[in-house]
Amino acid sequence: MTGDEIMKKSVCIEMIFTEVPFEDRFRLSREHHLGYVEFWTWKDKDIQRIKELCRSYDLKIASFSGDQDYSMIDEKQKDDYIAFTEESIETAKFLNCSHLVLHSNALGEKGVVIDHYPDISGYDKIAVMTDVLKALAPMAEKAKVALVLEALNSKVDHVGNFLTSTKEAVELIRNINSPFIKVLYDIYHMQIMEDNIIQTLKENIDVIGYIHMADVPGRHEPGTGEIDYKNVVKTLKAIKYDGIVGFEFTPIHDSGNGIHVIKNLW
Repeated sequence: MTGDEIMKKSVCIEMIFTEVPFEDRFRLSREHHLGYVEFWTWKDKDIQRIKELCRSYDLKIASFSGDQDYSMIDEKQKDDYIAFTEESIETAKFLNCSHLVLHSNALGEKGVVIDHYPDISGYDKIAVMTDVLKALAPMAEKAKVALVLEALNSKVDHVGNFLTSTKEAVELIRNINSPFIKVLYDIYHMQIMEDNIIQTLKENIDVIGYIHMADVPGRHEPGTGEIDYKNVVKTLKAIKYDGIVGFEFTPIHDSGNGIHVIKNLW
């Protein structure tokens, strides 16, 4: 089986097809022969309607955010975080969605980090995250919904976010040691924070359960910036990555051009 056959493409309809209302983005995804879509928060959306749209257009939900109002690093919010993620897991099951995205900090409008928690040590933050993920692991395993932990850049988009490195994310996930707790490796974010994309993929592919693509700078289509995406894709094929690649970018011109790039990347 080749990388062309096993890698699955998903488009983030929070950033692509924004020329039309949210519900119409499902139709456009199908018209462009895409099979998977993803979005961010779910509490502000009509979940029943999304299920109907997926059925009508033969689409699958690849992922959405499993957390929203709570931070994984805050001991005081631990129970609320776990409860909300459990509710998200049930929503994912209803939508036949295979992945939920988790973060260290709660994010507000435009991805603004709500609380930087400067008074909590990094050690304590990791300890709370470990407790939370250990509590969530059996829930994810029972539901067969993968929870993928995403490190974000704190230099451009998410100032004050705690989890900003692949190394820390990987160490956490290896410690949890669950087939349904993985890393979401966002190439855009990690290019800004640490570079070394290809070697990182090779060394950690066993715990990477989801990949996001966008270019640097600007978070636009692959091929518009400094990342050599042809070599990245070549690497993913070589190491037999068999998961979803989500395209989470703002098209430079229009969504049609963005979709053209997605289709021709591999």
